[in-house]
Amino acid sequence: MTEPRNRPEPQDEGPATEAVAFDPFADDEEGPATEAVPYDPFADEDDEPAPGTEAVAFDPFADDDEDDDEYQVDPANLAGLFADLGKMRDNRGAPAPRQRTDAERRRDASERARRKALDTFRSRRGRRRQDWVVADGMVTLPFIDLVPPEAALKDPEAAGSKVDPPQLKRGDVVAGQYEILGVIGHGGMGWIYLAGDRNVSERLVVLKGMQSAAGDQDAGVAAAEREFLADITHPGVVKIFNFIDDPRVPGGFIVMEYVGGPSLKDRMRDYPGGLMPVDVAIAYILQVLPALEYLHVRGVVYNDLKPENIIATEDQVTLIDLGAVTGIGSYGYIYGTRGFQAPEVAAEGPSVASDIYTIGRTLAALTLDLPVEDGAFAPGIPSPSEEPMLRGYLSYYRLLERATHPDPKKRFSDIRALRSQLYGVLREIIALRDGVQHPNQHSLFSPQRRTFGTKHVVFRTDQLLDGTERSAAITAPEVVGALAVPLVDRHDVGAPLLSGFSYTEPEEALETLRQAMHADEYTRSAEIPLGVVRAMLDLGFTGQAREWLASLEETLGNDWRFHWYSGVTSLLLDDLVTAQKHFFEVLSILPGESAPKLALAAVDELILQNLGYSGVALLDPHDARAIAGVHATLEELNGDFVDRLPHDWSHVSTDPQVLRFHTIRLYGLVWAANPTTVSSAFGLARQLMAENQLETAVRALDRLPQASRHHRMAQLTTILHLIGGQLTESRVRRAARRLSEIPTNEPRFLQIQAAVLSAGLNFLRDADVEAAASPNDLFEFPFTQRGLRAGLADTLRRLARNAPFARHRYALVDMANQVRPETWF
Repeated sequence: MTEPRNRPEPQDEGPATEAVAFDPFADDEEGPATEAVPYDPFADEDDEPAPGTEAVAFDPFADDDEDDDEYQVDPANLAGLFADLGKMRDNRGAPAPRQRTDAERRRDASERARRKALDTFRSRRGRRRQDWVVADGMVTLPFIDLVPPEAALKDPEAAGSKVDPPQLKRGDVVAGQYEILGVIGHGGMGWIYLAGDRNVSERLVVLKGMQSAAGDQDAGVAAAEREFLADITHPGVVKIFNFIDDPRVPGGFIVMEYVGGPSLKDRMRDYPGGLMPVDVAIAYILQVLPALEYLHVRGVVYNDLKPENIIATEDQVTLIDLGAVTGIGSYGYIYGTRGFQAPEVAAEGPSVASDIYTIGRTLAALTLDLPVEDGAFAPGIPSPSEEPMLRGYLSYYRLLERATHPDPKKRFSDIRALRSQLYGVLREIIALRDGVQHPNQHSLFSPQRRTFGTKHVVFRTDQLLDGTERSAAITAPEVVGALAVPLVDRHDVGAPLLSGFSYTEPEEALETLRQAMHADEYTRSAEIPLGVVRAMLDLGFTGQAREWLASLEETLGNDWRFHWYSGVTSLLLDDLVTAQKHFFEVLSILPGESAPKLALAAVDELILQNLGYSGVALLDPHDARAIAGVHATLEELNGDFVDRLPHDWSHVSTDPQVLRFHTIRLYGLVWAANPTTVSSAFGLARQLMAENQLETAVRALDRLPQASRHHRMAQLTTILHLIGGQLTESRVRRAARRLSEIPTNEPRFLQIQAAVLSAGLNFLRDADVEAAASPNDLFEFPFTQRGLRAGLADTLRRLARNAPFARHRYALVDMANQVRPETWF
């Protein structure tokens, strides 16, 4: 065999090739064997490095840029750098530093974490956040920055010579714990101090004096008050930390949380005129009510609500100054503020009703320029005749009147009742001022069951088809059938029994209620006897219902439901004046509800109908527009007309002008706040048409949304309104354009078209002209006397084909023959 060329020469043989195990972690360059070392998470970087891989402590709070900053050299400071290098050279021979123990390393890591957490907490304390939305999304309140403690301190000398100087001064220590920083105010119990708590990280606290116990009875009262205060824990109420005694201040101190924010009295200065907008004031009070309700449930009353005692801090509201808190019905030292305290407190003691009074007075002080007598707010609420703002928001006036009524029994029964009406009033104010509607989530009534007065104007045109004359007037049964009904009070003991009556026949419901009234468990129920009235009305026993209501007046005479059913019964019996009184009583009790407003407007319209003023203008055009809110408001009413109204603007009247005023105002108010109550839109349009305010009436009906099933009826009604007043070419053409937008399959299309053509022909004849100024057609007919006669004749003939009776078909054909151009020469 031939040897291959270029074969390498054999080398000296060495050790034979040996297979070894593959080590994926072996280093290409062999060195000392890799040695495992224990992982030390607390090892310090300054410690001497151990051989091999060395673990270092993980510092989660280390700054990423920290190392970079450490080795950055400032060229301007090279001398300092050289000095440091010299020190390092001199210390090379020094012994190595002592290694720290594991406990020391853990302690250092914990300290770093604690410092980081504290820095984060302090940096975010008081950080501004977004404004907060309250009152079911209806109002946005501003985020309030915290007030620094030094800014809250006041100069005692500014209080004047009539006030004794404070017993404590800056630096004094009370009870070995509280170091006085200064005074922040003066009240009925003396000076109020700001102090630092030495025992709790210098926490800021407020020291307020308590009443002095002069005798055993007073000492018992003081002890009771301390127990009340110690047990109060609510996020909306200032926290009580301690009670302390001090020989310099009789009665000692309450130690309270320091709430660093402005009071509502301070916030008032941020608004023009020093008064809050009504919606903002109501929103703040709504935030306070849960705290007051909490106190009432615990059996105590606050007694001293006023703008100074409500603090707005960041995105919360807090009640401060609990020095006047007492048990319900407690006698003795009752502290309050003149101008805010209820008049009966001195004689009858504090109660939930007296706290309701202070809420009403606080709202009034926030929003009204109240008169002052002897250094305090005078009692009473200004009349709308005196205060223009209250004319625009009459429901707010009614709420203030009820909350501050001199008779405690006439006020709101509890916080829950007040809150529901505040929501309703607020919703109404926003709708009137901003044109924004919010869902009525707090109503005591069901939705409107059906409508009234929505079809009368259009249905009158049916006379063309059947020859039957129809009236455009509303009727009492029609109104009652459309009004809302009171919802069952779920807190009533009889509520579970009534909850299943929705699908029960009236006879069966009446028998069930009769049996329930004999049961002892239902003796305190108001819903059951009123349910009897409702069943009687459903059965048509109106007279018996009135007799039953008369027997309930002694026990339920102050209940709004009693007055509601009394109003409905009187309305069905055509006793309109009595119905008016009862519905106005409901409105006085429930100023935030729309149901009594709609009922009152309908009753006033019925009275005007009976007096013969349905289509008669009664008001000055400027006042009519102001009432409807067009180009003016109720604040701009004519002074002579304002003088004509009662001092409290009561709705109980038979004066035609006053009736028309209230009818327009109430229909407009309900329609502005609740676009689902279409009866109010049609009622408003009827009243405005009577006052010759055509454009305003059309604008009211145009607000019906297209999704409403009454939208088509509103369109047809506006067409008839346009041709129902003083005729002009513009109005006739507008009516025709509106009708052209309606499909021709509308059942009353031909009737309305005949009315528009007739109006155009009458306009030309009244003006004694042959043709309109514009050459454009009206529908498809020339806008001339001859063209409109031809169009009207054609429309009447088409109507005749749809007439239900032969004799009326012939009558329509005869009308067409009379109006056709060939007949007229």
